[in-house]
Amino acid sequence: MLTILPNPSQPERNPGHESRLWHDSARHTPSIGCTTCFDKVICGGLRVEGELYDCLRFCCQNPSRCDAVCRNRPDVFVQRVREIDGFEFDNVPRAALLEAPDLPAVVPLLYHGSKRSSRFEAPAVCLSMYSVIHRKDGQARYGDAKDLAKGFGIGSNVPVILTGTATDPPLERWWSLGTQRRDRIKALRNLGIAMVTTPNFSLFIDQPRWDDLHSMKRIAITHEEFLREGLPAALHVNARTEQDWNRWSDYIASRTEITHVAFEFGTGAGWARRTSWHAAQLAQLASGVGRPLHLIVRGGSKVLPDLARAFSRVTFLDTSVFMKTKSRQRAVVQPSGALSWQSSPTDTTETVDRLLAENWQAFTRAHEYSISSALRAQRGA
Repeated sequence: MLTILPNPSQPERNPGHESRLWHDSARHTPSIGCTTCFDKVICGGLRVEGELYDCLRFCCQNPSRCDAVCRNRPDVFVQRVREIDGFEFDNVPRAALLEAPDLPAVVPLLYHGSKRSSRFEAPAVCLSMYSVIHRKDGQARYGDAKDLAKGFGIGSNVPVILTGTATDPPLERWWSLGTQRRDRIKALRNLGIAMVTTPNFSLFIDQPRWDDLHSMKRIAITHEEFLREGLPAALHVNARTEQDWNRWSDYIASRTEITHVAFEFGTGAGWARRTSWHAAQLAQLASGVGRPLHLIVRGGSKVLPDLARAFSRVTFLDTSVFMKTKSRQRAVVQPSGALSWQSSPTDTTETVDRLLAENWQAFTRAHEYSISSALRAQRGA
């Protein structure tokens, strides 16, 4: 899940408090109530710093207004479990192995085509899936590949990746389409989309674990749906505990049709301390699957060298170049290889085509230099 900007009407997030709810089996003892839970075999139980008998501590005790998957709302709980056919992964249908596109090491995420008059060229570009479809009904906003390229100001031959990462409302609307999702996927395939990263249904540190298990199963289901309809897709591996990571590893190892995985590192001071843990789990997953995997990642630039060593290929989805260009900032590569940004105002009638292209070229050079330098340093250590 993406970090949401603070809402003045709501209390600010407390990274210190959140860290007390992070699962860490190396530091904390199992929660006592987990030992007798019927779903412990799948869930694995929680080990957190904060006082916790079991995950029902996170129940809001207000079932009439709650949308979490929780046993304290049994009628809805049964419906939510039935809609995914249980929490196990083994009943997700198999799909064919699809030929995936050859993705570059870094891909820019473009949000729109405004303030540009010429077509942006790159080895590939990334768009938000929810900017390509109508959020209400999931219908494609564009008639064909040419129409899509024109709408976002990209070259007609530039491969397009869609990222399914979003905040929860568009994710839930996509899921609510039910059997219509397959028709919507066919429409995306007909737009010439090269690959999709699957929706990253959220896992929360302060929700009952059944909600996490439900989200994980939905990720697996939607990934299979994309593959079944002939659209290559990267499986988004959201996880909260080592058991979650182990389940993903076993699932991927048993399904050779999974060639790409996706992950998004969160933002903010609290998440920075959790980044290394998730990076280590990703690296362990890569080594445990037993075959080459391609990782598509957003955020976590500091751990990219470690991930590059673990995975056969890594593609970094960059969100900064577009936003910096929009803010009229110019990328400057320093002699050290580091990237800095300088104000570069434009006339009110001037487009940002040249600035975007130059910023992307500078960012690509800096990214390649940074990764190669880090890898050389690791090999020499």
